[in-house]
Amino acid sequence: MNERNVSHAYGADDPGLPGPPAVTDIRHTLREQSRNASANAEPRLGPTVPAAVRRWKLWLLTVCAIYPTIILLALATNPVLGDLYLPVRLAVLVPAAAAAMVWQINPRLQRHFGAWLTR
Repeated sequence: MNERNVSHAYGADDPGLPGPPAVTDIRHTLREQSRNASANAEPRLGPTVPAAVRRWKLWLLTVCAIYPTIILLALATNPVLGDLYLPVRLAVLVPAAAAAMVWQINPRLQRHFGAWLTR
């Protein structure tokens, strides 16, 4: 688009209308708006780094949680799986215990003991 078309589009030919804004005026206005927006913006906090979990505490918590889980699952499934060999029973119990630990027990324990795990 050439300057004459821009002037005509803004009505520069009509003395009652303002002329086209200069490019430097637009840049200045945008720069001021950007400065004002960043000055009024809330400070952004970077991603927080979670505190390191003590592995021995996590191990202890897992042992204390998985023992009763396996016992309860073994007692609950004993009438059905009692006649099977031990490796076959464990092939059923271990995935069920792992699923319970991953999706139910560990999240609750870590929420409850989170401060202790990171001390």
